[in-house]
Amino acid sequence: MGGVIDYLLTSLVVISLILAGANYLAYRLFERPRHALMWSVSFGLVALQYLLNLARDLLPAPAFYWQSANMVSFALVLFAVWGHRERLQLHTDWRLLLAAYTLLSVTSAAVTLWDPVISIRTALAPGFTFLAMTHIALALVRSSREPRLAQLVAAVIHQLFGLTQGLAAAIALNLDSGSRDFMYQLYSMVNFGLMPTLFIALGISVIFLLATDLAGRLNTMSLTDSLTGLNNRRGFMVATEGLWARCRRSNKPLTLLLADIDYFKRINDRYGHAMGDRALQHFARILRESVRLEDALGRIGGEEFAVTLGEMTSAEAESIAARFRAALRRQPMRYGSLELDLRASFGIAEWQEKDDIASLLKRADIALYDAKASGRDAVIVAGERSLVGMASNG
Repeated sequence: MGGVIDYLLTSLVVISLILAGANYLAYRLFERPRHALMWSVSFGLVALQYLLNLARDLLPAPAFYWQSANMVSFALVLFAVWGHRERLQLHTDWRLLLAAYTLLSVTSAAVTLWDPVISIRTALAPGFTFLAMTHIALALVRSSREPRLAQLVAAVIHQLFGLTQGLAAAIALNLDSGSRDFMYQLYSMVNFGLMPTLFIALGISVIFLLATDLAGRLNTMSLTDSLTGLNNRRGFMVATEGLWARCRRSNKPLTLLLADIDYFKRINDRYGHAMGDRALQHFARILRESVRLEDALGRIGGEEFAVTLGEMTSAEAESIAARFRAALRRQPMRYGSLELDLRASFGIAEWQEKDDIASLLKRADIALYDAKASGRDAVIVAGERSLVGMASNG
């Protein structure tokens, strides 16, 4: 039996190290998310705990083993909790975690070294793990973070693992009873029967959370302009399709507004592309502040921006453009001693029954061309005219 347990413990050491390594790779490769680093430390400590189990006969005394194992267990659980809270963007005061660790370690020392109480000594770590896993499961369920399925699966697995630990703690509290041998057998059955399988499932659920987070991040990056933080052209079209479908269903107006920075090439030529990038960021920030959160907003070309205004007419869009132009005048771009007054031309088109998104965008583009042709720093609303041979230019 001892050989089987040693083999199981060795396997769990290897699995824990693999999980620790996988989380550390996620930390190094994917913009260094702190929760991945904390989970890496947690699984590394799990490996240390199993190594202590393997080497317990080589340690100076049983009391030394129990105190060491408990302190490692408290630390790994706290790092796991901290990692989940960090991922869910919940505030965590590290001083409270340190205080909890200190209190648990002192309590363990009291019932292990000073006044030994076998039942409490054995129940401390699994009992604390049960409380921590329940906290993690509740935090995952309550969080609105997507994808919800990954959150719920992880919550169920963490709770099942916690319940196994809670069962182990309940059994441990009866180790001082008359049926001590039976309780030891039951305790070993839970720890070496149920727990390893659920521990592996827990590790997989954590990797699954990291993978879904990465997939979400990559999807966001594919839809986002990295310079301004707005939607890129693809992201803008996706957001516009949603607004367009909603307005069609409710028979509400929808208007597309295009904005193009005037004489942008001169900024790049005179001050360099770094200053041009700052101008784009400044322009994007003011544009974002001038529209509603529910509007679709994106940078769809070099210096061309677009806004889809749901439930707004072209006349209302003109008011938005006027407000934005006024904000541009009030807030020139400043960098060091340099001050630049940015101006823009605008093309506006209101959705008509015959329009699809492509033709609506084309009509707004024609209006923008007319605004440029009229001398720039102007707002033109699309009229009924041919679409052939017209395109906006800088």
